[in-house]
Amino acid sequence: MLQQNHDKTEVHPCCAQDLLKNWLVQYAFFTWSSWIWKDNVFEEMMLKYYLRKIKRYVQTRKGNREENMLSLFEEELKSINEKMKEVHPSEVPGLFRKIPLDVFGKLLLDVPGQYENIKKYFPSMPSEQVQRNWTGTHGETLLNQTLAFVKTMVFGYAAVTGKKIDQSSILDYGCGWGRIIRLLYKYGSVEDIYGVDPWDESIKICNQNGVKGNLAISDYVPRSLPYDRKFDLIFAFSVFTHLSEKTAAIVLDTLRKYIADDGMLLITIRPKEYWLHHDQGRLSAQMIAVHDQVGYAFTPHNRAPIDGDITYGDTSISLSYFVRQYPQWKIEYVECNDIDPFQVLLFLKPA
Repeated sequence: MLQQNHDKTEVHPCCAQDLLKNWLVQYAFFTWSSWIWKDNVFEEMMLKYYLRKIKRYVQTRKGNREENMLSLFEEELKSINEKMKEVHPSEVPGLFRKIPLDVFGKLLLDVPGQYENIKKYFPSMPSEQVQRNWTGTHGETLLNQTLAFVKTMVFGYAAVTGKKIDQSSILDYGCGWGRIIRLLYKYGSVEDIYGVDPWDESIKICNQNGVKGNLAISDYVPRSLPYDRKFDLIFAFSVFTHLSEKTAAIVLDTLRKYIADDGMLLITIRPKEYWLHHDQGRLSAQMIAVHDQVGYAFTPHNRAPIDGDITYGDTSISLSYFVRQYPQWKIEYVECNDIDPFQVLLFLKPA
């Protein structure tokens, strides 16, 4: 009889490779035995058993890594937790100055109960289903993609503008449930962080989970924003990867009105290779041809049109098209991250 408690074996990292080899040998033996016995049920049962062992082992290793990262800063976090009993929002970024962004992100993913005051201050995470609905993934995988974007943005902002992000006003255009905004709490006061989204459900979820900042609903095709000010940094992650050609032009014109003269706009676009993966490549030949010919390829989702235009779908944009069509913006440089290859980052300054 299979002993279920074997699944919870704790192994020193040095022995990990040998353990996995042993499991593979055992599984191979049982597979061979079931072939001899012509017992498919037994083979399927053993497959599920060893997959479960491996899954639990990986989860245990992952959990240990996260605990080790937090344990390095245990004393610092205890001190921060005590100070946050009566902290002013403007003082929060300074408290976390010595905490690396990766650790800060994992902390916010699930704040341990021992840091009661930190847990009270920062927003809770939305459900796994909400995360999946917005991005297609959730949890640590989604966090790692977000961390890569924020790191690149922070570095690029300083390089392009010469300014520090902790002294800047920031607008998240298309903030969704606030997955990027919450990481910005490490750098800036919530008083200087703004977010807009055209879907009221997004702002509702932000409020339900305690996302802090100046949040508001925008129009789907905005010719103005609900703020009477300009921003040092505006970013739009995975927004122009979905907009129709007409809508993208209007949004870029609108954002130009709200960027400071020495500010920066960061957007993401998709390369034409995206179409090889979209819908299992069914439209790839057609959409890549449009991308090559026009520079802008768009397939709409099943949504009601606004002023005769379906504004939302899937999009790829070429750099030459961008330069040609949007002279009000100057591309300073282009970046990408291997962890999220279909989000190409354009660092833009007002022309």
